[in-house]
Amino acid sequence: MIMNIKLTATMAALLVAGGMSTFGQGYVLFVTEKNGVYDNFSGASQVAAGDVTSTFLWAPTGTADPLGAGSSSTATSAAGAWATIASMLSSGWSVAVNAATSNEVDVADNASGAFKGQSAYNGGVAFGLAGNYTPGASLEMVVIGWDNLTGAGTLEQAEDPQPVGWSGAFTYATGATSGSTVSTFGNSGEAPFGVASVPEPASLALAGLGGLSMLFLRRRKS
Repeated sequence: MIMNIKLTATMAALLVAGGMSTFGQGYVLFVTEKNGVYDNFSGASQVAAGDVTSTFLWAPTGTADPLGAGSSSTATSAAGAWATIASMLSSGWSVAVNAATSNEVDVADNASGAFKGQSAYNGGVAFGLAGNYTPGASLEMVVIGWDNLTGAGTLEQAEDPQPVGWSGAFTYATGATSGSTVSTFGNSGEAPFGVASVPEPASLALAGLGGLSMLFLRRRKS
């Protein structure tokens, strides 16, 4: 809960800053590929059916990706993911903010149909991304998704140990104007990812203890 208070405070400050400044506004098309996010938290791994909400973080090109080191999460997520997200928001990464509304960019994946598991923010229309950078710049992006069945509609509302997942960083070229042709996230290298429960340190310790116990028993039997 302490970590979540830190994340909430960081998010609030960033949203205010993003809403106050549209300098360097570039245009983005936050649309992923179908089957772009998998639900690994409500049973067997399956394409998410509207139960994952996603946003994205952005940073100058070349910024390190401490969350996934460039790789997407799959069946399980690393312990400490939420703490890492909080640290990213205070060390060069910014949460996506719509320049027109000053709101965080969040969207649930499609629940069914031909594009099930796809995220398509703003109805699949490009929007202005608030931020201090040159229009038409290339930025690093990381898509983050979480279980929205608990009612968390924004990254600020989500918290440890809520299931979480991420795409891994990829480079995205923003459009300089509203009339610019911009690429979707899916066509820019954003990879599908899985959203899963984040093991708590205590759970990890118990799992390790259980494994050692099993090893000890096997040795005694042999």
